[in-house]
This record gives sequence, structure tokens and C-alpha cells, in this order.
Amino acid sequence: MNKVIFKENLLKTIEEISIKKEGLIFTDYKFVIEPVEEKDKPLNAADDMMRLHVLSKENIGNRRITLDNTVNMLCGLQPLVPIWIDVRFVEIIENTAVIKLRCSLRFRKPTLLRNAETGHAPFKAIIDE
Repeated sequence: MNKVIFKENLLKTIEEISIKKEGLIFTDYKFVIEPVEEKDKPLNAADDMMRLHVLSKENIGNRRITLDNTVNMLCGLQPLVPIWIDVRFVEIIENTAVIKLRCSLRFRKPTLLRNAETGHAPFKAIIDE
């Protein structure tokens, strides 16, 4: 998956959240990336490189990351991207939406991505009631 499609799919997911959560008005986005270690799911060498370097706590911690930097980080192994990413609205700070991306540490090619039924794989909108 290339960066353009990945970014479009992320923006579609954010739009889905903003439609379902009425009253959300924001002009910018910042992302908090939370890598998830999946029990009993083996990582390959590329996954380990992303886990140890790009998505390490030292590198991303609880930082709020811009849209372009988020896309660049998660598409660093293009065409491989995380096999799934849960997208959840956290809060609005001065017209900027803070959005949490919980993502798999397993990077795979587009044909293996989950959440295809959403129309914007690998993303899934998580709406808190």
C-alpha cells in the first residue's frame, strides 16, 4: 500500500468517527500511536525492526504526531503496513483532534490486511458510546 492510499483510508476513518460523534468540530489532527503486541503472533525481521526502532517507546512515547509524520512512520516499509489499526477519538485541544491509533506490530502486504469490510483497510473506527 502506498502512502497516498494509506492517508486517504485514515482520513476516511476519521470522517466516519466525526459523522457518528455529532458535534465534533476540528481543523487539524494529531495522532498518538500505541503499538500492540499480540500474544502468540510471531513477528518477522521487518516487524522487529519497526518495533525496536520506529515504534519504540523512546521514539514515539506519548507524543502527538502530525498526519504526515504518522503516515511516514506507519508506511516506512511500503508496501507493508500494520495488519490492523484501531482508530479512536480521544479529545479536542484548541481545534485539534487528538486521535489514538492502536496498531499491530505485524506489517503485511495489502492483500493480507484486516478490516477490508470497512472500505478503508487496515483501519477500523472505534466509537465510544
